[in-house]
Amino acid sequence: MIVVLNLFDVIPGQEAVYAEYLRLVQPILDRMNARVLLYGLTRYVHMGNCTQAYCGLIAYEGLDDLRRLSHDPQFNEIRRLRDTATTNYVLTTIESFPSMADAVNYLENGR
Repeated sequence: MIVVLNLFDVIPGQEAVYAEYLRLVQPILDRMNARVLLYGLTRYVHMGNCTQAYCGLIAYEGLDDLRRLSHDPQFNEIRRLRDTATTNYVLTTIESFPSMADAVNYLENGR
């Protein structure tokens, strides 16, 4: 499983545009077997300099599923809505370790 972390701000006055993107993207995510793990507002930054107001975590079975989304014609049609309505966008793909012990092993024994 991989998880995509989305951090972003909605440009003032573009809320309706971004809401339309969300309405249109959900069926595409469903078709890609992606799961929205969390989508919401950033309420408090405990450490660091994260300034984005919104956060989303989307799970995919694998990197190939995310690639399929990125090349999907229907997604590419609506991507402009997201790009027009948001700023300060950070999109990070995370591949999970099966356990913390696996993360320790990775760190101690190299890649």
